[in-house]
Amino acid sequence: MVIVTIAHPHGDTRPETRANRSLMGIILSDLGRRDAAGFHVNFWHWRALVEAIRRLDVLPGTRVDGLHEPFCGNGLTQEESRFAADKLEACLLPTLAEDDRLLLDGRLTRDPDDGTFYKGEDAHKNYSTNRAVLLAFIRFLRGCGGFEVL
Repeated sequence: MVIVTIAHPHGDTRPETRANRSLMGIILSDLGRRDAAGFHVNFWHWRALVEAIRRLDVLPGTRVDGLHEPFCGNGLTQEESRFAADKLEACLLPTLAEDDRLLLDGRLTRDPDDGTFYKGEDAHKNYSTNRAVLLAFIRFLRGCGGFEVL
């Protein structure tokens, strides 16, 4: 796992929230079109998306683990991307309503994300995704020539 440390953008006087840490993110670089914009997603959504792929048993666990490690040459081939898109669309998308959030452990909630930055045993509460991000991710997977995680 890569741990990123950034300076608090507003000094130490503001409470620490995920919104204050919005500089963290993942870029999926399209291997078929290096000049394309790729797919940009914040770290909080990305972890939930990767774990959704794991739960759908789309890829071997070691391949999924690599998706959590940017800048290491990890990613998916075009074939793997299409297969992941098919499984996400068929198995996960129908269960996720417009106002639902998919949590890191696969549970769904309608509780809004309040931006609290959880630490310690509650750190898993920081990660979730929603239908709009999932749809954008599926579209990217269908259109890319494979990707590398940056």
